[in-house]
Amino acid sequence: MRLLARGQIEFGHDTPAEHEHVNDAAAALGLCAEGGIKLQEDEYWLWPENDEAFSMWLAVQTQWSAGMGGATGLNYPGVETCLRLRGLKKKAQQKLFLLIQMMERACLEEWARKRNN
Repeated sequence: MRLLARGQIEFGHDTPAEHEHVNDAAAALGLCAEGGIKLQEDEYWLWPENDEAFSMWLAVQTQWSAGMGGATGLNYPGVETCLRLRGLKKKAQQKLFLLIQMMERACLEEWARKRNN
């Protein structure tokens, strides 16, 4: 059986490393990219199963604590209040809180990387 999919992938920077990354990802799905590959830098795709976590991440963006050096982390009582006021069950709150912490850590690491460059 042979399956074909057609579409365009566009990069902001057209480099061989980016082509290789996309080709590896496509190969993992049994796909092959051919022709020009180009992704827009400001474009991203969110899997449906991550929609709730990302929505909560956006909702808690007013909860950053900051010091003289910039953001130090999220205000957890504020995050907890936001989760609770959404009417989520306790298990869902706990799961989302862990995902928010992961995004917080990644965000702080990226900001630190940018400061050091």
